[in-house]
Amino acid sequence: MHRLSLLFAVGMFPLVGCAEENARMAAERFTVEAPPVPAETPAADLAFSTREPGVARDEPAPGEDKAPEPGITRKVIYDATIDLVVQSVDEAIRRVGELVEQSGGYIAEQDMAGSPGSKRSQRWKIRVPIEKFESFVASVSSLGELEQFNRKSQDVTAQYYDVDARVKNKKVEEQTLQKLLEERSGALEDVLKVEVELSRVRGEIEQLQGQLRVMENLSALATLTLNVRERETFEPPAPVVADFPTQVARAWGDSLRDLVDLGKAVTLFVVGQVVWLPFWIAGLLLAWIIGRRLVAAARVPIRISVGNPPSPSAGEGGPNP
Repeated sequence: MHRLSLLFAVGMFPLVGCAEENARMAAERFTVEAPPVPAETPAADLAFSTREPGVARDEPAPGEDKAPEPGITRKVIYDATIDLVVQSVDEAIRRVGELVEQSGGYIAEQDMAGSPGSKRSQRWKIRVPIEKFESFVASVSSLGELEQFNRKSQDVTAQYYDVDARVKNKKVEEQTLQKLLEERSGALEDVLKVEVELSRVRGEIEQLQGQLRVMENLSALATLTLNVRERETFEPPAPVVADFPTQVARAWGDSLRDLVDLGKAVTLFVVGQVVWLPFWIAGLLLAWIIGRRLVAAARVPIRISVGNPPSPSAGEGGPNP
């Protein structure tokens, strides 16, 4: 009995060893070893290092802002409006000119309104480089009391590069048409059609390039509309506002100038009519003669002859006895 148990145990040892070897090989076959993580990998990259195969690493995670592609510059149009109340418009004009010169911009429009005894106002439309726009706005806002500030921006990056891509495609089309035109294959009618199409494509290229230039200009320089008005009414210095005696003297001088101007006008009229003087004399003489004849004709009396009535016997052959 003991001999049979020993033989059975000796026979099972190989079987158990084979089973363990098969299990170990199966485990190695289905075990996926995780890739080693470099020591300098940041925590943010470590969190997404276990993404599925086939997904590019440069894809942003949910909630992350996608970085702009290399070689693409953002095109943003900035526009702002500032309303200020100042003590003196003249001082504001001087300071705004200095700030514009320091920023490297220029004044596109400038309007002034007001008169002595009223509140003057000044309006500027200023173009300033984007990189100095913030500092320029801060400097301008400190010139007086800020009443209103409005700022807006428009991102035209997508529109800009869309137009740029259309320009490139149109240029390729232009080159193709130019090549066909140089070969001059086909009938004359076909050549004329190619020329018409080439002219159309070139016109579209010029229009698109004009749009690019406009967007480049608007995005390179920000636009600021500055409105400034005085707090008090404008009272100019004494030499500007004349006193009453000065006003009387000016009125007298103006009247004399008007009189002189009238004399000059009459003299010029008379001199101009000298050439026509013989015609005026002849016409007046003819009118005088005709008038006299009409008057004389009107004064001649109308004579009516009234005779004696005939006698009744006159018709019987003789006078009555």
